[in-house]
Amino acid sequence: MPKKPGNPIFGKLGQWLVPTGDSHTPTPATSPVTNTRLLTELLANFDDSVSGESVGGSLLFNAHFLILLHPDTYEDRLNAFPVVVSEVVSAFNSRISSLRSQYGRVSPVASGWFFKFGGGTEFGGEPILPTDVRVIGSLTRLLPVNTPAVGPTVGNLKATRRVQQTNRYEKVDLNQEAFRQIDFREPGAFLIKFSHETTAKSAAQPGHIAPAAARPVSSGAASMPRLINAPLAQFSYYVAETQEENTYQMRDREVVIARKSPDNQNFPNYLLLESGYVSNPHARIRYDDAANSFQIASFSRNETRVNEALIPRSEPASPVWHPLADEAQILLNSMVTLHFHRNP
Repeated sequence: MPKKPGNPIFGKLGQWLVPTGDSHTPTPATSPVTNTRLLTELLANFDDSVSGESVGGSLLFNAHFLILLHPDTYEDRLNAFPVVVSEVVSAFNSRISSLRSQYGRVSPVASGWFFKFGGGTEFGGEPILPTDVRVIGSLTRLLPVNTPAVGPTVGNLKATRRVQQTNRYEKVDLNQEAFRQIDFREPGAFLIKFSHETTAKSAAQPGHIAPAAARPVSSGAASMPRLINAPLAQFSYYVAETQEENTYQMRDREVVIARKSPDNQNFPNYLLLESGYVSNPHARIRYDDAANSFQIASFSRNETRVNEALIPRSEPASPVWHPLADEAQILLNSMVTLHFHRNP
């Protein structure tokens, strides 16, 4: 497996939680659900899709995955999901790299890897036991909505899953009714963008592009003249639900990140994101003139992370500010990625 860039501490944590190995054979369903077993089951689904979907000189594979677990197992494994996904994508990319010479072209249908973990006691009329791992893979468009009672809106989906009785993979037609008993929780969703040119490289943490080192700021930078109304910073962002990519220029000393709604349309310093995974408001970012630096406060009951570090929640009326590096990745609820860049 290629060496992964990024935080070495996170890499060591990943090796501890998910030991590396070359066996991609599904583990018997009676075995305990460990991080290694989650990794193995996902790799087995991926390998099956490679053999079933690739054609001629084009390497094609599943890129979207639903992982169904018993609720107790879901809670037990919840904190390890980011590490598992990071290791899985690294293994996927390693396998793609080794197959390039055989196929020549990497031709995925999707624009990135998508993983959604959900807990339930029943799927397709069959019980889900604490020892079960049900992996459903698809070429693309496996994107559950933010409504646990309804499940994902997938229509009639052509998916791949392993039949427990035969231990073989088969193509199945699924619709949202099949997922009605599954609780898809927001913290269990991960999306990692890829391109044809970079799929052979190691992956970083889910939804994460390793940020450049923060630039040192000279002591006289605060007194440097600026163009009138020149942006202090900018955000490039990606919304997983809509696959929207855009850029926002921060011209005010403070900006509010919030869900797009009619109530927020008239505020010039609001960065509005059309996503059910964004709170209203979700966070604030401000420029501190005295310290010549940026700060962030989070108000969401769901996760806000900066360069993988969790930002504790505070109340909008009394924000608790945390340092924000001049180059940083901000991850909202594992589904919206913002890349913050301070302008010179």
